[in-house]
Amino acid sequence: MAETADEEIERLEAERHSYSETFKNTSTTDTVTRAHLQAEMDRRTTRIQELQQHQPLGLLPRWGLRTASLALLWGAWGIGPWWAKLGCVLLAAFLALYSLG
Repeated sequence: MAETADEEIERLEAERHSYSETFKNTSTTDTVTRAHLQAEMDRRTTRIQELQQHQPLGLLPRWGLRTASLALLWGAWGIGPWWAKLGCVLLAAFLALYSLG
C-alpha cells in the first residue's frame, strides 16, 4: 500500500530528526560522517518541501477564493470603463478556477 503525502512527510520528518540527533552527538572532528548526515538531512528536507508544494488547498482557502471571485464579479458592475470590468471578470475567473484545485 502506498503512503499518502501526509504519511510520507511525517516519516521524513522523523528520519530527519533522527539524523539531526545523531549529527549533534557526532564529534566535530569526524567531518565525513557529519557531511553524510547533513546531506541526508538536506535530502529529506528537500523532499518534504516538494511534497508540501503539491498539497491541495484546504477548505477555508478554497472558499475564500470563491468568495473573493464572487465579490469581484459583483463589484465589477460598479466600475465605469469597460476595460476595468473586463479585467475584474478575468481576475474573478482566474480565482474561481484556482479555487478548484
